[in-house]
Amino acid sequence: TYTFLWTEINGTCTVSSPVTVNFYQMPIANAGTGGNECDLNFNLRAVPGIGTGTWTKTSGPGTATFAPNANSVNAEVTVSVYGTYVFTWTETNGTCSSSASVTVSFYQQPVANAGTGGNECDLNFTLNATPSVGSGTWTKTGGPGTVVFTSSVSSPSNVVTVSEYGTYTFTWTEVNGTCSSNASVTVNFY
Repeated sequence: TYTFLWTEINGTCTVSSPVTVNFYQMPIANAGTGGNECDLNFNLRAVPGIGTGTWTKTSGPGTATFAPNANSVNAEVTVSVYGTYVFTWTETNGTCSSSASVTVSFYQQPVANAGTGGNECDLNFTLNATPSVGSGTWTKTGGPGTVVFTSSVSSPSNVVTVSEYGTYTFTWTEVNGTCSSNASVTVNFY
């Protein structure tokens, strides 16, 4: 804060008038990095600068709350609906302000259920996964021979045919965004 004095002189007469000016350092907002999350909570990571910062939801399909509060640089944001959101960190110093944004995608965590395995008296077996969210894929993760899936490997109910008798493990993997889950079943081919 500076005070400047304007003085006018006319002969022996003088008059002065002060003015006060506040000089603020311009903040440079840094919202940190966004990312992907497999639930409805994400830890925001702004880099503190000059002045006071505040988080706001700029876009996204649901509501957002910040804990412990919207002024915390490392606030945990909780959203009400899965989807992609933009959060803005705004720093204010006096009458100066600066903003930066991050994007966070919230995905529902899939819960893979490969169904049941069993014993088979030939070389084919019907796999029976129960799909949750995202997309699923069957793979052979153990066994002595090669396998052929009758339907696409993304079909939850799939007939698998093996080339030789033995014990096989089949894994159902579900992916939703960057989130994944898998479960396996064992089938004995006699």
